[in-house]
Amino acid sequence: MRVVAVIAIGGLVLGACGSEPDSAAPEAPVPAMTPAAPTPPVSAVALTEASLISVCRAGLSFMHDQPVGEIRSDGVADGIMTASWRAPVDGGRRFADCRVENDTIQWRPARLPDGQTATWSNTPTDPVVRFSFEGDQIVLNQTNPDGTASQAMLPVPVQQEAAS
Repeated sequence: MRVVAVIAIGGLVLGACGSEPDSAAPEAPVPAMTPAAPTPPVSAVALTEASLISVCRAGLSFMHDQPVGEIRSDGVADGIMTASWRAPVDGGRRFADCRVENDTIQWRPARLPDGQTATWSNTPTDPVVRFSFEGDQIVLNQTNPDGTASQAMLPVPVQQEAAS
């Protein structure tokens, strides 16, 4: 008799495990992702060449954990600044292109060996770095793909960039 009672209770417990609650909300359909076509950089803020240099130096400094004074502008063409800084590991130089699209700073490695290409940091797996101006400081907000965020305020006065 005891065995029958244990089997009956076990059957009831196992039967209850598979049932769904009556109040389950229906799931919303997930929208399909379509790849975005590449677009040229567009700035919502009218940046002068000097302010583009300031924003890119601050952004590259923040993204690559380098002092802003180490980031050097090597030139600007077609809204893209080429920058370089001392490579922390081997003492050589690292090179990057930087552009601003709306309030977002994007970068890509530059001066790669022949046959290698680089893409802009604007894919869903890249951190998003946004900027704004507060007086003579640039406020940078980075949002990582996992949702974590960080912020920095870097003093990069636009007036000093013309001499760099």
